[in-house]
Amino acid sequence: MRTLALFLRLFPLCLLPTLTLAVYADEAYHTDYHHALLGVPQSPTTFFHRPSAASKASLLYTLSERLVLGAVNPKDGTLVWRQRLVDSGRNVTSQGFLSAGDGENVVVSAVDGLVRAWDAAEGRLVWEWSGQGRAKALEVVEMEGVGKDVLVIHEEESHVGVARRLSASAGDVKWEFRDESGDVPFGVASSPSSVYYLSMHSALLKGFKIRVIALSPVTGEETGQNTLSSESDVSSEDSILFVGANSAAPLLVWTDKTIKVLKINVLGSKHITTVNVVNDGADEIEKIIVHAPRTIKAQPHFLVHYQTAKSHWAEVYHIDLSAGSIAKAYNLPRIRGRGAFSTSTEYANVFFTRNTEDEVSLVASVSHGILGRWPVQPQSYLANHKGISHAVSEVVSKGENMYAVRSAATLTTGDWELIRNGEPVWFRTEGLTGVVAAAWAELPKEAQGLAQDLAVEGHQNVFAAYEHRVRRHARDLQHLPAWLQSLPTRVMASFSGAQPPLQEQELDRDGFGFRKIIIAATEHGRLVALDAGRQGYPIWSFQAMEIPRGQTWDVHEIEIHERIATIKGAGGQYLSVDTLTGNVLQVQPGGTVESLGTSITVQDESGGKLIIPIDANGSPGDISVQNVPKGTTIVTQGQDGTVRGWTKAMNAKIQMAWEFVPMSGERVLGAKRRPAHDPVASLGKVLGDRNVLYKYLNPNLLLITTVGAATSTMGVYLLDSISGDVLYTTTHFGVDPSRPITSIISENWFAYSLFCDPITLEVQDGKSSMPLPKGHQLIVSELFESPFPNDRGSLGSASNYSALHPAASENGGVAETPHVNSQAFVIPSPISHMSITSTLQGITPRSLLCVLPSLHSLIAIPRQILDPRRPVGRDPTAAEMEEGLFKYNPVLEFDPKWFLNHKREVLGLEQVITSPTLLESTSLVFAFGDVDMFGTKVAPIGGFDMLGKGFNKLQLIGTVVALAIGTGVLGPMVRKKQIDGRWKA
Repeated sequence: MRTLALFLRLFPLCLLPTLTLAVYADEAYHTDYHHALLGVPQSPTTFFHRPSAASKASLLYTLSERLVLGAVNPKDGTLVWRQRLVDSGRNVTSQGFLSAGDGENVVVSAVDGLVRAWDAAEGRLVWEWSGQGRAKALEVVEMEGVGKDVLVIHEEESHVGVARRLSASAGDVKWEFRDESGDVPFGVASSPSSVYYLSMHSALLKGFKIRVIALSPVTGEETGQNTLSSESDVSSEDSILFVGANSAAPLLVWTDKTIKVLKINVLGSKHITTVNVVNDGADEIEKIIVHAPRTIKAQPHFLVHYQTAKSHWAEVYHIDLSAGSIAKAYNLPRIRGRGAFSTSTEYANVFFTRNTEDEVSLVASVSHGILGRWPVQPQSYLANHKGISHAVSEVVSKGENMYAVRSAATLTTGDWELIRNGEPVWFRTEGLTGVVAAAWAELPKEAQGLAQDLAVEGHQNVFAAYEHRVRRHARDLQHLPAWLQSLPTRVMASFSGAQPPLQEQELDRDGFGFRKIIIAATEHGRLVALDAGRQGYPIWSFQAMEIPRGQTWDVHEIEIHERIATIKGAGGQYLSVDTLTGNVLQVQPGGTVESLGTSITVQDESGGKLIIPIDANGSPGDISVQNVPKGTTIVTQGQDGTVRGWTKAMNAKIQMAWEFVPMSGERVLGAKRRPAHDPVASLGKVLGDRNVLYKYLNPNLLLITTVGAATSTMGVYLLDSISGDVLYTTTHFGVDPSRPITSIISENWFAYSLFCDPITLEVQDGKSSMPLPKGHQLIVSELFESPFPNDRGSLGSASNYSALHPAASENGGVAETPHVNSQAFVIPSPISHMSITSTLQGITPRSLLCVLPSLHSLIAIPRQILDPRRPVGRDPTAAEMEEGLFKYNPVLEFDPKWFLNHKREVLGLEQVITSPTLLESTSLVFAFGDVDMFGTKVAPIGGFDMLGKGFNKLQLIGTVVALAIGTGVLGPMVRKKQIDGRWKA
C-alpha cells in the first residue's frame, strides 16, 4: 500500500513533460500557403550574378514584365528577396531596365525617371536618383581610367534625350549630355575608351537614320558623331535587334521588315556589314535574336539566333578588332521546334548554351565542337513540350574538357524552370501572375457511388436488393488488400501529420471540407486549377484563350455548377471546362455580337438554368421569356454607370422596373449585393438583459457607392433591388477619389472604407459629439427593424409584406426603412478590397477580410470589434459587458494577430474569395491579384469543433491502455475483496 501511495504522489510529476510539450508551435505556414511570384522573366533583364566579389555562388536576378525585381536562389528556386518598382502591375506601360557590373555588390534598375541601386545580397535600397522623362537605356559599365559607373538614357518632353553618368556607389551625377535635336534616343553603349549615345533621326521620305554620338567617358563632352544610312530598314525601335554595351567591340544590329537582311555596325566606325539571311526551310522567320558577351574582357564574338514556327538555328560571328571586320565563324544546325541560346563568359572565354525540348548542348565561341551534351530528363516541364521562350545560363569548368551548365529557361507558358546538366532542379509558376477571376469548386465525394448503390437497393424488392448488396460487397473485397497495406502508413501519418506526395494523392473530398479546387483565370488567357487542401498545388493549367500582346483577358465571372466551370468573358465569350481534368467542354468566342456585354444565369420554372444576355448598356437581350418565372428581377449596370432593375411581369417581356441615376457630377463607383452564400443563424441580437433587437434581414439589399471628383464627395445608398426604393443614404465630404474606396454588405450590416475629412459621430444621448481626424476611415453600419428591443417595427403587426412596395406599410404609409447604427474608425492603412468569412450555417461570427496594399498584407478584423453599438464616451454597463461590448475608440489599430499572412509580404492582392467548410468554425480564404496568390483557413472564434495540433493522441492512447491494464489488474482484486467481505459478513 505504501508503494501504491508513493506511485500516486509521483504520477502527476510524470505528466509535467507532457504538459510542457502541449504548448505547440503556431500553425502559421502550415494551414496557409503563399505563391510568392515575380512575373514572367524578361530576356534582357534576367541574368546570373555574384552578389559580391568574395562570393563563390551566384544568384539569379530578374526584372519581370510586371516590373517586380527579385533574386532567386539557383539551388532550390526559393525567393531570396524582391522589390516592386511600380504601384500596380496591371496595364504596365513603362519599360524596365536592370543591369549589374561584374564583381559589384549592387544591381541597378531604371523605370521611368527613377534609377535605383539595390544591395545584391539582401535587396536593400542603396541609393536612388530621380529625374524626368522615361528611361530608354541603362548599363553598368567599366571603362579605362574611370572604373565602374552607371550610364542611363532618359527621353524627356519634345524628344529631348539626356545621357547621364551616375556614380555606382552613391548615385551622384558625374556628367550630363543633352540632345535637343528632336531625335528619338534608344540606346547607350561603351567601349574601353568611349561612350556612345544612340538615337533615331527621321529621314526625309520614310524610315529613320541612326545617329551615333561619341562622348568622353570622363567629361561627357561630344568627341564625334556619325550617321548610319538605315532609313530603308529601320521603321521603328522594333527594328533594332541589339545594342552591345560594355564590351571590347560594342555592336549595333538591325534588320528590315521582311527579315531578309541583317545589318551590323561596330560602334565607332562608319562601316556597315550586310548579312543576307538564308532560310532553307519553308517557314518564315519569326524573329532574330543576337547574343553577345557584355564584359569588357570577353572575346569579340557573337551569335545570331533565327527562329521560325517549327525550327531554329544559329550563326556565330567573329570581330577582327584591328581591321574592324566581321566574319562568320561557323553555323549551328537547324533543329525542329523552338529553342533558346544564351551567352556565358569565363575570363576571356565565351560559351554559347543551346536549350531545346530534348537536350542541352554547350559550344565555345571559337569552334563549333560540342563541349558537352545533356539530354533533358522526362520529368522536366520543358521535355513535356511546354516550349521554350528564352533562357540564361551559367557555365562552370570542372577540369579539362569537363563543364557543368545550369540554365534558367522561361517557357512559353511564362513559367520558369532551372535545368542543371539536363536534370530539372526546380520549377516556378510565374505564368500564373495576373489572376483576374477565381472561384471555388467542390471535389466529388468518396461515398457518392455508395449513395447511388443504396438508392438503387432502396427501390428494389427484398431479393433483388439482397443480391445487389452481396455483389457490391464482393466487388469491394478487391480493395481490401490495398487498404490493409496502407493501414500502417495511415495510422503513422495520423500521429506524425505527414502527408503523401502531392502527385500521388487522388482528388477526393476530405472529411472536414478543407480540400477544394480553386479555378483561376489570368489576364494572359491561362486557366489553372489549384488544390486548396495541398498548399495550392497546381492540378492542371493550360492556355484557354489566345490574347494578343498588349491586351488582357476580360473575365466577368467564373460560374461553377457541379464539375463544370464556365468562364464568362466580354462580348458573350464563354468557356466550359471540367474542374477535375481541365478538359474543354464548350467554347464560344467573344465579339460575335458587338453590343453584347455579358450574360447572367437565372433559374427557370423547371429548376434548370437559363442564360440571359446583357447588352453593353445594361439592357437584357431579346430572348424568349416564357420559362422565366414571374417576379424574376435582374440588376444591371450600364457603361454610363446607371444601375437599373429589370423584372418579369405576368405574360410580359422583361421590362425596366426602376433606375438609379447618380447626382450631377457624380459617377457610380460600385454596386454590391449580399454574397450568394450568406446564411442567417439568428433573427435577432440577444442583449445582455435578455431582450432582443431584431435584425433587418432583406435578401434584396443593394449597396451603391458614388463619388464626385469635382465636389470631392462620396454618396452611400442602400436600395431594395426589387422595388428600387432607397432605404438609407449618407454623404461624405472632402473625399479623395484617387485613394482606394471599397465596400461590402452582408446579413444586416455593411461597411465601407475611404479617405475623407473629419466627420462627427453623435453620441447615444444626442447631446455631445466626438470629432475624428482626417485620414483613412472604416465605417460600419448595422440595420435593425426598430431601435427598441423586442419591437419588430411597422412590420410587427402587418399581415403581409410586398417586396415591390417595401416602403409603404399598411398603417398609414409609415416608412419601413431600417433603423441604422453607424460608427467610424480611423485606420492606419488604406483598404483596397473587402470580403467576409463564410461558414456553413452562419452561426460563427463573421470576420471582415481587408486587403492592405501599402502593407502588402491581408487582415481579418473580428466582427465584434466593429460592432456599431459600442458605447461612445462612457464605459459599458454590466449588461453591455455581458453582451461583449466595450468602450468605443475612434482609432482602430490593426492587431498583429489579425494579419493572416503573418510576416510574409503578399504583393498585388486585389480580390478575396471565401468558401465554407464542413466545420462551422472554419472558413477557407483565397486572395489573388496581379502578382501573388495566398490561401489560408480562418476560424474567427477558434476551432471549437475540431482537435488542434496540441492534442496528444499518443497520450490519449496511452491513457486508455493504462486504464485497460489497470482495470484488468485491479478487477480480480476488487472482486476477491468483495467476495471476502460477503463471507465475513
